[in-house]
Amino acid sequence: MLIFIIRAIPKALAASALFTAAFCAYKMLTENESSQPVSDMLMYMSVCFILPLIAFIMNEAIKYKSKFFHKYDDELIGGAFTGINHRSSVFEKGLDLFHSGDFRAALEVFTDLGRDDKKLSVEETAVNEFYRGRCYHILDACPNAVICYENAEKNGFYIPELPIFIARCHAQNGYTEKAKSLYESLIRDDYQYSNRIRCEIGDMYLKLNQGETALKWFEEAIERRESYASALGGAAIAQTMLHHLKEGESLYRQALLNNIEDSIGFTRYYKEVQAAVMLEHNSD
Repeated sequence: MLIFIIRAIPKALAASALFTAAFCAYKMLTENESSQPVSDMLMYMSVCFILPLIAFIMNEAIKYKSKFFHKYDDELIGGAFTGINHRSSVFEKGLDLFHSGDFRAALEVFTDLGRDDKKLSVEETAVNEFYRGRCYHILDACPNAVICYENAEKNGFYIPELPIFIARCHAQNGYTEKAKSLYESLIRDDYQYSNRIRCEIGDMYLKLNQGETALKWFEEAIERRESYASALGGAAIAQTMLHHLKEGESLYRQALLNNIEDSIGFTRYYKEVQAAVMLEHNSD
């Protein structure tokens, strides 16, 4: 509740100044007295502050819904940045920018917040580094992203997606064997997203234009029915990359029938690979 009050006070002060001025002007125009008693003025000012404050507190509470401290990712952030202080306010600004899609501006906020003079706690450092990593990753600055992710991990931050993010960054940075080793360590029954990993490895090899190796991983995933639609889609790309156009077309249609995620992006990717292969055939 305190967090809502703190965030509502500046808005309430601005509104109360306007309402007080308008109310006092109205009283002076409608009453014969040339001036108002101080007690009346204080009462007017109090009412003009308290009513907007209540309204803005309710508005903050509605925005945050069932979340207590943060508008977004409350469960992920945990006990970090929950104080009534400048650090928490700045972090919330960065969080708003991040979720509105302004990743460069969000990165600037999180980077400034992470400077030594801000004196973040270990938990706050971990959370802030994770969000810096996400910004860098989304902006395709993977060398910086992996540093931030690993800093977050060292400071005690963990979500099941984090090792996948780190592996993707290593792959993007050209450390294929390092990424593969990390991916393979996640193929275990106690890992929440183990059914995605074979497709992740297949995707890595597709980006390296190694269709045969990619196909091996996708076929294993299909056999195990792991991320089935994605596995079919990856196999379609790999078969096409290997100039097996008929097999690729069949798998492409199966992927669509199984409601592959982002079917528009997948179709665009498949058609681009198919066109490149057909162009090679025509030039031979």
